[in-house]
Amino acid sequence: MPAPAYPLPLSLPPLHLYRHLLREVTYLPPAFRAIIDSAIRARFQNGREDGMHTKDRLARAKSALRTLRAANSGDKTAMQSMITKGFGRTGNRRRELMALFVKPQGPNDTKSLENFIDQTGNNNNQAQSSTGASQPKRTRKPKNASFEKWDQPKLLKVLESQKQHQKSTKDTTSWPGTAVKVIDPDQFVPKTNIWGKPPAACLVRTKRAHWWRRSAEKLMPPLGNGEWDLLRRLSSGAQADGEWAVPQRRHYASTEATLWMESASGWNWESYATTPIAMIEKPRTMSRQRRTGRYDTGPYGGHQPNKRVSDRWFRRAYNRTWQLTPTMEQDPNTLQYSIAWGKAVSNLPVAAKAQLEIFDNVDRKGNKLHKKPEA
Repeated sequence: MPAPAYPLPLSLPPLHLYRHLLREVTYLPPAFRAIIDSAIRARFQNGREDGMHTKDRLARAKSALRTLRAANSGDKTAMQSMITKGFGRTGNRRRELMALFVKPQGPNDTKSLENFIDQTGNNNNQAQSSTGASQPKRTRKPKNASFEKWDQPKLLKVLESQKQHQKSTKDTTSWPGTAVKVIDPDQFVPKTNIWGKPPAACLVRTKRAHWWRRSAEKLMPPLGNGEWDLLRRLSSGAQADGEWAVPQRRHYASTEATLWMESASGWNWESYATTPIAMIEKPRTMSRQRRTGRYDTGPYGGHQPNKRVSDRWFRRAYNRTWQLTPTMEQDPNTLQYSIAWGKAVSNLPVAAKAQLEIFDNVDRKGNKLHKKPEA
């Protein structure tokens, strides 16, 4: 794993911080590097103007830089977080995939299509007839009605498939958040109110919106066949060599790392004169060492952590992510959806000949076979 060769400065201007982030992203695995890179570029481009949120944005950017350095320094938790964000299981990309996934794709049959065309034509005629006349007063949109625009049958089908898949993979992967338990939009809708009458429409809509919000947080949006198949191949070890291999870290052009190594052995009085002592003498735990690149050179500093993540760990991490990822296909004739999920890959070695001898003279249930005496 290409760990950084220089410590992270205590203060960075925004432009230098941006360059550090882009440099660290280039050392991530190529399978999801482009997703992380585009997210960083988009956030910096959207937040170029100085404002009231500038301080918080810079703090989040510094935290992201420390996480990237930790991932490139052998921190498996940070690397797993990068993998799940890159393939849309968590983070900003998951929200983008969900925003596209909940949109309906049009009518499912001919009758619904004809009704949709007639309704669209009537709306256009009403708009043309009302031109030049007084516009009618717009009614206020009902609250908690956004979920009614979602493709609810498609989402319920994915939730049902995810519920069954979670039961079969509860021992092979870790699902973020809580599991899908009840698939009923009317779970929180009471049958009657306190007067024994059916509940009001606004209450039913609010309870259903609450259920859809909770369920949408648990749902895993599907990926395309290309990315889903890439995860399958990475689960089998495609990152070990070839185009998906982790790049080697380039040599640094500055002498910053050399100066740090030379000054680490002695007492650096300049840092004590310009930096608060609480910041300099902050305990350097293993997690902080990977994130900042500053190691304790004293007698109680301990050994430096391992900076390399094995190919075996990457295979297992990709397989855990693959099990969280579905892919969907729609039959053009029946318009029905078929959902496929990733599976746990078994890498058990083949038994040796000496190990197979314990199964001699036994049946499938393990009972010993009694041989007949020879005549």
